[in-house]
Amino acid sequence: MFTLSEFSCATGLIVDVDQLNCVVLNVQTDSRKVSEDSLFFALPGVLNQGWDYLPNVAAQGCKFAVVPNHLLASLQESLPIDSIRLIPSDDVVSSLSKCLRTLVCNYPNTLVAITGTNGKSSISYYIAQLADYSGDKSALIGTFGIGQLGNLKEAHQTTPDNLSLHALLNEFHQEKVGTVAFEASSHALDQRRVDGVPFKCAVFTNLSRDHLDYHGTMEHYAQAKKKLFHYPDLKRAVINLDDDYFEFMSQGLTCPIYSYSVVDASADFYADSINFDSQGCYFDLYYPGGSRNIFLPLLGVFNVSNALAAMASLWDFMADKDKLLEGLVQLKGAPGRMQKLSYEGQPLVVVDYAHTPDALSYSLEALKNHTSGLVTCVFGCGGDRDKGKRPLMTKAALSASSLIWLTSDNPRTEDPMDIIGDALFGIPENLIDKRLFVVADRQQAINDAICSAQKSDVILIAGKGHETYQDVMGVKHFFDDVFEAQKVLEKNAK
Repeated sequence: MFTLSEFSCATGLIVDVDQLNCVVLNVQTDSRKVSEDSLFFALPGVLNQGWDYLPNVAAQGCKFAVVPNHLLASLQESLPIDSIRLIPSDDVVSSLSKCLRTLVCNYPNTLVAITGTNGKSSISYYIAQLADYSGDKSALIGTFGIGQLGNLKEAHQTTPDNLSLHALLNEFHQEKVGTVAFEASSHALDQRRVDGVPFKCAVFTNLSRDHLDYHGTMEHYAQAKKKLFHYPDLKRAVINLDDDYFEFMSQGLTCPIYSYSVVDASADFYADSINFDSQGCYFDLYYPGGSRNIFLPLLGVFNVSNALAAMASLWDFMADKDKLLEGLVQLKGAPGRMQKLSYEGQPLVVVDYAHTPDALSYSLEALKNHTSGLVTCVFGCGGDRDKGKRPLMTKAALSASSLIWLTSDNPRTEDPMDIIGDALFGIPENLIDKRLFVVADRQQAINDAICSAQKSDVILIAGKGHETYQDVMGVKHFFDDVFEAQKVLEKNAK
């Protein structure tokens, strides 16, 4: 609860003198949720504009709305006289953020945002585990859900809208959560959904082709990611030294940087002498002020990189560094991220979310280090998404695996065979039915790949990871790669 006088002081917006003592009980950006005591912010949107709903807002008794200054005159003409008082702002999103931060919300001490094409979800999951192990209550906001580990609620977006995000962080503060790790998607950064959040640390993982259906070019995609590193409250940036965009992301930063690497000894956090077995990775970890031998119970050198990023992001904010380092040995793999399915006498099956060419290559190359047999790949491409990456996915699979089952992923509104046709563009026909098998039914493809393998082989089922549905013509049908693989493995193990 606050007065419009307090609001004016917090945001710098001019409010009529006769309105200064008016009390606001809640802030809204959704026209369906307003009441007489609301302050409505008419935000710009991708498909719809908040100011288009002002007649509905006024009809529900809401007395005050913040609107774009350049639209003030036209909006006043379109609304009934005195039905609602409009407060002009040159930047409505910024005004909302200032209002929330100053008058409405409190925040956990350590907010860590992770951006990049691959690794965001895993790093956030590892950050939460490391914080918990260090004695600091943690929470997640991202792909795996919203809330504390063990009590995650479904997330409808990787990054919620601005008002919802601030409200969530306020709830976490009330629950005594100290550390929150959340994924800052390029869409959310471009659409300013994370504006005003007092990040302490920002992490950049890597950048490869993805979401060009939205951003148009890699340059625009990279620029959207870079926005995260210029938020005013940042105390630390953590940037992957092994990625080609390290210099781009580092340029112009006013906060100090920790670099991390699995190849460059000059990094602040560096993993050397990496070895692998079927259970995980062994390496020498070098960090500011010391080094030690580490066993990481996760598959893939990229998970070593992800663990370094998680460690670096908390380094400044956790007093007990030994406890933080010990937490690496306790890490559990994120759901659907290089998730191991092991059955006696059966090939190792790994379920992973890899759905870009680079991610698929990384996952397959990683598995070569953990097996003496063949590496097989089961994958598909999503419908209604960037068609240009479909043949690149197939080429990535061919370059890093012995056998491939090309199947359906989430076709959405496209015909699965059309998607598969795109994925086969430019692929030599003599590979089909020899190294590459086309089976549109994903359940059948998983079955065929597992039943065709030897016990020394490893099979990567890629693309859907933690998802438990298949989206077909707008309808989500239950489908879980882990469940389907387990059925086949259990049947064959009998």
